[in-house]
Amino acid sequence: MPSIDWDESFSVGINLIDEQHKMLIKRTNAISEAVEMTRGLEKIMQTLSFMIEYTEFHFSEEEKVMVENGYHRLSEHQKLHEDFKKRLNSMVQDFEEEGATTGLSEEITSYLTNWLVNHIKGIDTELGNILREKGFVG
Repeated sequence: MPSIDWDESFSVGINLIDEQHKMLIKRTNAISEAVEMTRGLEKIMQTLSFMIEYTEFHFSEEEKVMVENGYHRLSEHQKLHEDFKKRLNSMVQDFEEEGATTGLSEEITSYLTNWLVNHIKGIDTELGNILREKGFVG
């Protein structure tokens, strides 16, 4: 799975969110690299655990900004975040039970990469536009 290279097309124009997105991309790339290099279950699990923790932090921060700025799609956005966390946790559980199978490893990296790119370039970009219109710079 190719890595995600940060460029301006990923910027939502809010520094706080962009910096956190850069970290999520970095960690997604680290998971892909660990899988491709067959670094073993322990290394992959460490990276996934960090991803889960950082995702919780990022979603919490992003949702706090949404609440503070009266974002009209808050509930929808929160649902997307919840669905992502459930899916990620489910895949991690499968990973713990089945081990680092090629199919599961590819499923995790593909899901993370596709979800992150589509989420940032879709609803998060819209969020950034609305926040900037309201004068939020983050």
